[in-house]
Amino acid sequence: MTRSASVAPAETLAAGLPKLLLAAERLAFVAAPGLHGRRRAGSGEAFWQFRDWRDGDEVRRIDWRRSAVGERVFIRQQEAQAQAGFRLRLHDSPGMAFRGARDLPTKRDRAVLLLLALAALLLRSGERVALDGITAPLAGGAALQHLAAALALGDTAASFVRGGSAASDRRARRIDFGDFLSPGPAFAPPQGGAVLQILDPAECDFPYAGRIVFEDFAATPALEAPNAAAWRTAYHARLAAQQQAVAEAARRAGQTPLFHRTDAAPATALLALYQALLPA
Repeated sequence: MTRSASVAPAETLAAGLPKLLLAAERLAFVAAPGLHGRRRAGSGEAFWQFRDWRDGDEVRRIDWRRSAVGERVFIRQQEAQAQAGFRLRLHDSPGMAFRGARDLPTKRDRAVLLLLALAALLLRSGERVALDGITAPLAGGAALQHLAAALALGDTAASFVRGGSAASDRRARRIDFGDFLSPGPAFAPPQGGAVLQILDPAECDFPYAGRIVFEDFAATPALEAPNAAAWRTAYHARLAAQQQAVAEAARRAGQTPLFHRTDAAPATALLALYQALLPA
C-alpha cells in the first residue's frame, strides 16, 4: 500500500488506530485458547522445558540438578530461535474498499484487523514480525503499535520506523492479505507462509437481479446488466477460476491458500492462518 495511491484510506486508518489495535488484541485473545503454541525445541538460549532422557541423548545435555530431585534423568531443552520471522503484506487496491451491506466491514477493514491480530499472536509467541517492504522485523511489547502505525503510513513509514530500515529477511515466511481479483495472480516464493483471499458475500454469491449498473472503484466505464440474474452462472464460473488461480499461485510460492468471507467470524480465519504457520 503506497501513500500516493491511497491517502484517504491511510488517513482513515490512522484516525482509528486506537480502536483498531484494541479490536485486534481482543480478537487475538479470543482465538488464543484454541491455539497450540509455536514454541519448540531447538538451539536457542532460552529455556523451554525438561524431558526424560532417552537412549542416544548426549550425556552433557543431562540436567543433573533437576535429575537429583527424583529417580528420573532429565534433559534440559532450549527453545528454538526463529530469527527469520514473518513478513505480512496487505495487497491494497481501490476494490478493497467494497462492502455489499452497511452492516459488514469493507474487505480492507477485515484484512487490516486480521493482519494485526495475527501479528499480535506471533509477537506474543516471541516471533519477529515485519510489514513486507515497509518495516524491519520487530519484536517486543511495543511492536504491534509500530506495525499498526506503519500500516497506516504505508511505504513512507520506512523513513523512521526503528531506524529507517525497511529491509526484511528474505528467508522469513510471508502472509499475503487481499482480494486478489486481478488476472494472473502471482506471489514471490518465500520460505512458506500463507495467502488469505478476502471477499465480500455479494462478490461470492452475486445476489443481483433485474437491471443493475455495476461501477468500478477505478476510473473505468460502468457496466450495465439488463438482467443481472442471467449473468449469475457465468459469474460463478469466472470467480471459481480466479480463486483456483490464486490457490495455484500460492502453492507455487510455497504458501498455503486460505479463503475468508467478510460475513464469517474473523476468529475462524485467524485460527486457520495461525495453524497454517505452525511447524510441521
